[in-house]
Amino acid sequence: MDNDLIYQKLNNGTLSNVKRQARDMGKDQQLKEACQGFEAIFLNTIFKSMRETLPQNTFLDGGHGQKMYQSMHDQYLSEKLAQGKNSLGIKELLYEQLKNSL
Repeated sequence: MDNDLIYQKLNNGTLSNVKRQARDMGKDQQLKEACQGFEAIFLNTIFKSMRETLPQNTFLDGGHGQKMYQSMHDQYLSEKLAQGKNSLGIKELLYEQLKNSL
């Protein structure tokens, strides 16, 4: 009878550990995605600032449509760059700093 009680305690402890680890893995994945999103926003801000420094071409000015397309393209490009292995490394640095706070 004592063995059953010990076995039950071990199983409950193991089950709660597994649940906690699964919850922590979910938080870990969310933190990685948030860090990647931050890097994408940072890259998009860089692209936007760089475009503002370029001289305006009045001959081929596409107007509002061209600006909208460039903005969408920059957003897409920044998201893809942040997802890749050869990103700036901001997401990795941020993750290393924040993972212990979970």
